[in-house]
Amino acid sequence: MLRRVFVAMVLAVGATALIPSAPAQALYACPAGNMCLHTWYADSAHTIWNGSYSINCDAVVLRLGQQSGYLVFTKSPCGDVPPPPIS
Repeated sequence: MLRRVFVAMVLAVGATALIPSAPAQALYACPAGNMCLHTWYADSAHTIWNGSYSINCDAVVLRLGQQSGYLVFTKSPCGDVPPPPIS
């Protein structure tokens, strides 16, 4: 009886190790000297905000909401250069 439980446990652990997990959504790299913002939306029209991941010029990272859905990536140079106009 104990052997059957052990074999069943080993098979369960082995099967769990072989089943791939859901792929993680990769973030765009933030080049040095820039602040970057990854923004996720629930719809393709980008009207319903899901969450965001930002890195500012001091390398401070901020995560808000849920990072899933339609991704929009923006970056702005740090320093005395004004940010690009929002369109």
